[in-house]
Amino acid sequence: MLEANKDLVRRYYQAVMGDLAGIEEIVADAFVDHHFPPGLPPGPAGVRKFFQEIVGSAFSDMRIEIDFLLAEGDKVDCHFVLHARHTGPFGDLTPKGNAIRLPAISTFRIAEGKLAEAWEIFDSGSLTAQMQA
Repeated sequence: MLEANKDLVRRYYQAVMGDLAGIEEIVADAFVDHHFPPGLPPGPAGVRKFFQEIVGSAFSDMRIEIDFLLAEGDKVDCHFVLHARHTGPFGDLTPKGNAIRLPAISTFRIAEGKLAEAWEIFDSGSLTAQMQA
């Protein structure tokens, strides 16, 4: 079961870094990512909106490099690095085409074979500095 949970997280990152095909099979209808901005709908619709309209409009050439996954019970921690290029507006930051390297940790809760909840930790100051450099 723990390996299946890790595989679910791998599939999530493949989907969100791609065209989001099959995201309905990966995240629950009530999925909430606690780092998404307020006002996004839960479930696959919120994931699509976040990655297509918010992240996808600000960054290009995105890829996730997973360092390792830890699983225990119904939780999976994913330690990864996001690589991207800042090519669109992000908040009040004008794009300069800068390369971004952002280490992060996501924790996912799995329920009934799907991702039910997520939390992220990353250095927002480092992200801002890389975009402004």
